Amino acid sequence: MFKDIKVGFFSARSSIKRGNKKTSFFIIFVLGLIFMNLIFLPALISGMMSLFVGLVQEYQYGNIVIEPAEGNIYINNVDNVLQKVRGVSGVTGAAKRLETGASLRYKKKVVGATIKGLVPSDEEGVSSYPDIVSEGEFLGELSRDEIMIGAMLVEGYFGSEIYDNLGDITVGSLVNVTYGNGVERTYKVRGIHEGTFELTDLGALVHYKELEDVLGEDGKASSVVVRIKNEGDEPKIKEKIIDVGVKERVFTWQEKSESLIKQALQTMGMFDVMSKIVSLIVGAALILIIIYINTLNRKKEIGILKAVGVTKNSIRISYVFLSLFYVSVGIIFGLLLFFAIVLYLQANPIVFYETMEIVPVIEVGLLIRSVLIMMTMSVFAGFIPAWFVTRQDMLKAIWGR
Repeated sequence: MFKDIKVGFFSARSSIKRGNKKTSFFIIFVLGLIFMNLIFLPALISGMMSLFVGLVQEYQYGNIVIEPAEGNIYINNVDNVLQKVRGVSGVTGAAKRLETGASLRYKKKVVGATIKGLVPSDEEGVSSYPDIVSEGEFLGELSRDEIMIGAMLVEGYFGSEIYDNLGDITVGSLVNVTYGNGVERTYKVRGIHEGTFELTDLGALVHYKELEDVLGEDGKASSVVVRIKNEGDEPKIKEKIIDVGVKERVFTWQEKSESLIKQALQTMGMFDVMSKIVSLIVGAALILIIIYINTLNRKKEIGILKAVGVTKNSIRISYVFLSLFYVSVGIIFGLLLFFAIVLYLQANPIVFYETMEIVPVIEVGLLIRSVLIMMTMSVFAGFIPAWFVTRQDMLKAIWGR
């Protein structure tokens, strides 16, 4: 067996040296494209999933979210909860929020929306709200009579054609707000925020103190959003928060957002799996066809090798080595092409929904699996056609029949 492997390796090396360089280049080029197709689309889908998950973190739940205890509508004595949370090692920031439903009216247009009360200074470093102001300015510490309007509620912004909007609101416009408890207030629009995310852009923001006064709920909050130093430490920090005496319900963003984005992630996950299966089938078929045609074109060579006494096993092994060579070089070429495209897209992301930027995510596990799959397919692609050809009559093979 060792002798067959040695002879097969020598035969494969000779075939590569003596082979047509243009044909070899074409085979490697096509195999490189097959490999890139195998890894690029899943990387792009992973980028989309990461973007979607990131939006939920940035605006809705942070790394950890604290909600009222079972049976309560609000977190009581929220400042005490904030003090405990901010003292936990690994926590970089925490912000309290109040939420309620309301009707917004501008001129003759009325829409329903969620009003979120927040402390502007606390949101910096906890959420991305201060960074997504497309017009005007973010709320200030004294913004009691001002409001931030979500872009999808403003005519002309992305999504406004899908949902009911308030028309041509601009910075400085006066908006009438009727809260669920009947309280009516008039606010001046301080700015318009656009995160290209429905949970953000279909709502409005006011100062926490303003909403606290409207609801008559002093020292209470609907939630506390927490940011931590190291991504991935959410379960550990959650336990620390509970240990310092926080009695309210504590969730990691993964736990809380599971139901919110589960269906979307499942859909993208199914698409990811299907793309991988299709790529594998297409890749396997193309590799087999390419190597098979290449082997058939060498029938005469195989017949001559058999005539001079080279064993069938040696010939078959030589074509396995030949196939491994083509696929290995093709993988290297495909990887170089893949990384070149990823670097380009990192500098020039794919723009989705006008402002959402998608960048492929490089997953080491995916790359390793794809390489192993391609190498495995190359073994079969080299062995199967060589096995069929070596079974033929020697003279027929020499004559190329």
